[in-house]
Amino acid sequence: MSDQEQQQVLPVRDLRISQGTLYGIGCGIGGSIFILLGTAITVAGPGVLLSLILGGVIVFLTALNYSELSTSLPISGGSYSLSKEGMGGFSAFITGFFLWVANMATCTFSALAFAITIIDIFFPFLTSLVIFFSIPIAVISILIMAIFVFRSHKLAIRTLINSTKVLLAILSIFVIFGFLIAPITNVSYYNPGFLYSRTTFFGIIQMFSLLFICFTSMTTNIAYLNSEFKNPARSIPIVNLLAIFITLGIYLSITFVVLINGGPNPAGLGQSSVILANIFNNILGPFGFYLMGIGAIISTLIAMNASLGSAVSILEALARDNYVPKRILKVKKKTGVPPLALVITIMIIIVFTIMIDINVVAEMSSFIYFFGLAAVNFAAVRIRYKRIELDRPFKAPFFPYLPLIVGSICMILAFSLSLIAVVLGVIVGLVALSYYLLTFADRPSITITLAGIKLLSVVGLGILIWIVNNFGLISSPIPGMNDVFTYGLMRVLIFFCVFAIGTVVLDLIPLREFVYFFTKKIDKDSVAINLGSAAIISLDEKKIQIIHYVNIIIGIIQIIASFFIFFIMALLIGFDTVSIENITIGSSIISQATSEYIFFSLLLLFGISLFFSGLIYLYRNRQTMSSGL
Repeated sequence: MSDQEQQQVLPVRDLRISQGTLYGIGCGIGGSIFILLGTAITVAGPGVLLSLILGGVIVFLTALNYSELSTSLPISGGSYSLSKEGMGGFSAFITGFFLWVANMATCTFSALAFAITIIDIFFPFLTSLVIFFSIPIAVISILIMAIFVFRSHKLAIRTLINSTKVLLAILSIFVIFGFLIAPITNVSYYNPGFLYSRTTFFGIIQMFSLLFICFTSMTTNIAYLNSEFKNPARSIPIVNLLAIFITLGIYLSITFVVLINGGPNPAGLGQSSVILANIFNNILGPFGFYLMGIGAIISTLIAMNASLGSAVSILEALARDNYVPKRILKVKKKTGVPPLALVITIMIIIVFTIMIDINVVAEMSSFIYFFGLAAVNFAAVRIRYKRIELDRPFKAPFFPYLPLIVGSICMILAFSLSLIAVVLGVIVGLVALSYYLLTFADRPSITITLAGIKLLSVVGLGILIWIVNNFGLISSPIPGMNDVFTYGLMRVLIFFCVFAIGTVVLDLIPLREFVYFFTKKIDKDSVAINLGSAAIISLDEKKIQIIHYVNIIIGIIQIIASFFIFFIMALLIGFDTVSIENITIGSSIISQATSEYIFFSLLLLFGISLFFSGLIYLYRNRQTMSSGL
């Protein structure tokens, strides 16, 4: 990195260990523990404690690698910049894009959690209409937070740290009173025996994946402050580890208090989005209820502040490295904030807020963060071998096994989330891939990539259609829909699969090349210049027009096919009109969730590849026609 680049990315180092730790704790204790804990207890019971410990262990192991990377490369841009140094190019862009979307999803989750908390605490008579009022309140809170962040980056950090101090005081009161006062004031609901009730391994793992959003923001957001720490070689490892252990201790204490004060069946509290406020209401009455409500509001605002700032920082770093337009880098001098990056990020967050359910947003965020954490762990291995000359004040232990194992675990756990969360994560990846291909790759690479994706999805989808038709059980609540799906829609899908195979051939060898080849063999008078194996062929206007119109038809059919595939996906998932109950092959039974996930994923891959391939067909055909070729 040149001296000029160093000056560009290294701001004044004035952040102390205590400030960094409070910042990390604030980023960790967002609205997730307030909103999701009830659901987690409903599914996992007391096993939710193990779910939280598992999350803490994964983040702790990842923090060791973060600390090594951050102390050897204390530059701005956070996890993205660390991944870029380790992997570079395409992998760095995908990681940066994923982390940008993950932070926007976290901001969306926090805004919706803020809105739900406001309604449940202060306007309980509107709870039945929460779906109508939560989105407008969330959007307004996002816009207010954007104005706040726009004023000053330093002000946003100071406010987050001070808000964290207030939040820690409120949570400390909750934990102390929950342990010491509850046996006296909460006799009706005090039930330590629930800690010994049964739980399931699947429930623990499932809720570990859901609650992982409680930890994801800590190490990733602390990484964005790498360039602002005093004495980073000493400060960064201490801040990472302190923030994780303190946050995990707070989570476990809060959860323990909820479990022993939730009555004979704390799992029933999963219906409530303000579970901590309800528990404290049982202990201290209305004062406790409103105190924890205020704590929930503060935590969601902190999370919005941190995630929005991190998202803008990542987009700015992507612009710095020429992955997105450079004009995004333009910074307002008084505030130090790039306004265009902030506006783009806010617009996408608002779209997420309007379109995606809060629980799906949480899981989608976790899915993407899993990949981001995996990328950082793999980058740690690459940088250790690639940049031997770097000074490493802190070295992660058990290298290279630890980062490889943790990175692999993160990749596996990403797919333990809900089907919709995984699908949304895959869509984000495909959008990133498409943007990269269409922006940076050369024309042959784009064509070959799309052809390969189409061929792969067609083969996989063809095999799966045969398996579903012969070994699957299709059901529908609509009479006659089974036959429509099996003998109608599936056969149309088979036609599009066969058609797509033909387009793969034409992707690799364009139609005009076929025409030139046969013209050279049949109509030798059309050969203007014969150079042996090569020739210059002059086609008449009619043949040229036919080629153009055929290409247009091929492009349009591909786009129509993609919309047809999205329609089938909507029937399967969106409207639950048709379902694949199971697939039975011999003694092996594939469940509905797994069957539909595989089918849905292949449909998604096939549909998106056809859509972009069709657009490219039309675009290039127009270019060719305008050039007179």
